[in-house]
Amino acid sequence: MPYKDPKQHRDYYREYMRRRRAGDKPAAKSGSAADIAALKRQLAQAHKRIAELERRGEGQLTRSTRGEGRMEFSEGGKMRAEISRLKSDILKLKMMLQEEPDAGKLRKKVIDLQVEIAALRRELRKIAKERDEYLARVKAYKLTKHREARQLLTGQNYRVIIKAMHPDRSKHVTAAELAAAERLVVALRPLFGEG
Repeated sequence: MPYKDPKQHRDYYREYMRRRRAGDKPAAKSGSAADIAALKRQLAQAHKRIAELERRGEGQLTRSTRGEGRMEFSEGGKMRAEISRLKSDILKLKMMLQEEPDAGKLRKKVIDLQVEIAALRRELRKIAKERDEYLARVKAYKLTKHREARQLLTGQNYRVIIKAMHPDRSKHVTAAELAAAERLVVALRPLFGEG
């Protein structure tokens, strides 16, 4: 809890939620030089305010109770609470300023990676297109060869193959008959190929 006083903490939380719902972003996250300069000015003002409050408020933190059990702090106590709040803000601002150079480098790295991813996606699309064209050509070629082979399935071609392969004629087969049968068998191969 940033504040010891519950009312201050509640007010702080309400303001935080209001800004969050409104979509306000802290100035340091934008990363511009103007935002950094504004943060540095805020930091200097906070230092001045702390010094002023420390000079003014030398009193102790005193409490007085009222009828309903609420606590009321003296002027010195209020100043000390504001000093601690300002010190907390200073620490937050210092941390944001220290993060800023790293945030810029990370943003640049993210942009570089996004450009690289876009280039890789373009390359992948190009390769996929080439692959699809190649597969279409192969499929068309196989279909053409299959059709040609189916046209060779005739009775006459069957008789040429049987004449060369029949065991009763093995001694009387000529080289021309064997060559014709071999050509037909090779031409029929697409009918028995994979896929």
